Amino acid sequence: MPFEPKIIAYLCTWCSYTGADTAGIARLKSPANIRDIRVPCSGRVSPELIMRTIEQGADGVLVLGCHIGECHYNTGNHRAAKRLPVLRALLAYAGLEPERVRLDWVSASEGERFSRIATEFTETIRALGPINWRIADRKKHFIWEREPISHRYSAFNDEQPKHAVYHTPVHDEQTLAIRSAARELLANKQVDSVIGYEVGPRGRTRPAFIHLPEDTERLVWNQDCTHNLSAYLSKKLGWGTDGGKKKQPDKLPKAAIVVKPCDSRSINVLLAENRFLREQVYVIGLACDGIRQGAGFNNDKSGAIQTRCAACHVRTPVVYDTLIGDSEATYREIPPEHIYPGIERLEALTPPERMNFWLSQFDRCIRCYACRQACPMCDCPICLYERDDSLWVGMGIAVDEKRAFHLGRAYHLAGRCVGCNECERACPMDIPLSLIHRKMAQEMENIFGYQAGMAAVPPPFVTILGGEENLP
Repeated sequence: MPFEPKIIAYLCTWCSYTGADTAGIARLKSPANIRDIRVPCSGRVSPELIMRTIEQGADGVLVLGCHIGECHYNTGNHRAAKRLPVLRALLAYAGLEPERVRLDWVSASEGERFSRIATEFTETIRALGPINWRIADRKKHFIWEREPISHRYSAFNDEQPKHAVYHTPVHDEQTLAIRSAARELLANKQVDSVIGYEVGPRGRTRPAFIHLPEDTERLVWNQDCTHNLSAYLSKKLGWGTDGGKKKQPDKLPKAAIVVKPCDSRSINVLLAENRFLREQVYVIGLACDGIRQGAGFNNDKSGAIQTRCAACHVRTPVVYDTLIGDSEATYREIPPEHIYPGIERLEALTPPERMNFWLSQFDRCIRCYACRQACPMCDCPICLYERDDSLWVGMGIAVDEKRAFHLGRAYHLAGRCVGCNECERACPMDIPLSLIHRKMAQEMENIFGYQAGMAAVPPPFVTILGGEENLP
């Protein structure tokens, strides 16, 4: 019996759904494989909904909305036009053929156009065959067993001790400068607290929260200062449920924070999302040439920098109030193969091979949420993937649910992830999360010419289409 695909079509109630009615009234043929679902706007078709649709057995998803410029809600279809191409790229990277998800425009009078698009899409899905979004071999982690790949952007130098703290006279000077700036801010009551680094009793560098001037002696700067401290800002400075409207601006909490260049990009993203006001945070920026965790125990007192640092072209914070260190050579060109290591190799695989690879990786996930907790951008009061009342995301540990969690989280961070890779560093199962987030960053740069956090501006997903954006 020939394969007959199951296709779900999400139709805008104002245009494309009426266009489907027009096709029926005109007795134009449309495939019986398509199940129409009317939605208020194409902009309401979320990535979670599309992934859930595929998980529930659909072989293809068709999203039809109003033509650009004719949206009943002005810019709802702009959001769909920006989100769907990025989602297609994510699903393709996970091993799903991008042709299985299509976005197009049909007005209320275009019954013939609806019939043609429906027929074309059905034939495309029929040629692709059914989806088998399952692990082919749970014991085979495809690439890593066959040939190791350098993917961990937060990796330590394997040839040297992992928890040693090493500092040079330059680090000592920077430590004194940080302590001096923090002491002055607290003494003058310009801030309520200072977020920085200290060395704990076990000899490991960790985040520190300083509230008194005399405690600033605990602050340090060394080659183990890898944490992205901006993850604490929303909790320290957040406005609460009233959005700060009931508070006087001069009564809002204020904090100083020590940031590396990648951390400063996080602050710009948080400012663009109105998590706090710029005047609430005093940024102590460090010019950074890369973190060398475990360095200093070979003969030349040096060590290889982390992979993420080798791929970073920003050496001076993009936002700061006080800069410590050399501000020259703030930018350097990095070859694309160094910025996105491992991505090209995965893209060269066939879709079934990529699917087996990623599902094998996701299958190791224990749903500990360490990645979400470490991420400065994952700051929803209740995460969609932890809610027990969600209609399309479960809280179990089946591979389908873990896949939905990681792919959904990657999409939520598209245009927001700054590449600090705290999520990967915190993952106890060594899942190569950086390969997903770097791919999304690559797509955002290719499609929109946008890099997250370089300025305190909203990401492309929440803006209207520009003339330079070549989207459907």
